[in-house]
Amino acid sequence: MYLFAFLYLALCLALYFGQEKIILQPDKLPENHVFRKGNEIEIEVENDISLNCLWIKEPASKGVILYLHGNRGSNRRCLHQALNMEGHGYDIFMPDYRGYGKSDGQVENDKQLYADMEKVYDFLKKHYSEDQIVVVGYSLGTGMASYLAATYRPQQLWLLAPYVSMLDMKNRHIPIIPGLFLKYHLRNDKHLARTQCPITLFHGTNDRIIPYEASQILKKIRSGATELVTLKGEGHRGTIFNQVFRRRVGMLLK
Repeated sequence: MYLFAFLYLALCLALYFGQEKIILQPDKLPENHVFRKGNEIEIEVENDISLNCLWIKEPASKGVILYLHGNRGSNRRCLHQALNMEGHGYDIFMPDYRGYGKSDGQVENDKQLYADMEKVYDFLKKHYSEDQIVVVGYSLGTGMASYLAATYRPQQLWLLAPYVSMLDMKNRHIPIIPGLFLKYHLRNDKHLARTQCPITLFHGTNDRIIPYEASQILKKIRSGATELVTLKGEGHRGTIFNQVFRRRVGMLLK
């Protein structure tokens, strides 16, 4: 009995202190790395901590897509994803989270992620009106994207392969661990309930990382303002490259 209790406590503590390694998989880049497209912008989020961002501009811009990428890699990897939204007259702005790419610091909790993305959004408001800002989140980035849409008033919100919340993800994979050990809640469900702009969800039916059911649950929160675009047979990593997604981008940005 005592051995079981000890092992259970050890598992809980391992999750608490090691969840960054589970949730976050950053790729650091040397300062001399040159991206194949876009201009680099540094946004200070805290004393001596700045986020490295890529800004891809159109000749005659109609607005900007704020793209919040997933948990793996950096803007070097995710630039290929973002370019699938290019060519519709909208600039693209991509922040790397703390510890990713050339960004400083390390991510420690979701409140920090939210605060950092608010600084990014506030930067964009100096260059665009809110009705010109389209917030897009993929996978991990959906939690911050939905938070911004609930806090501000962007033109649109797109969530690609979103989860309901990190608590829901934990319950699906390791239900025996109490939720109080989570430092990252990332409540898409809670944020969508407060979002006023149109919402579009994209999710593959063959997603084995974040199940399609998550988007079905999220759609019901504000069903009248939310469209769920089903990507038949698509997996998690192919969401943003799917031809249905690419066609729908053109329709949504008209």
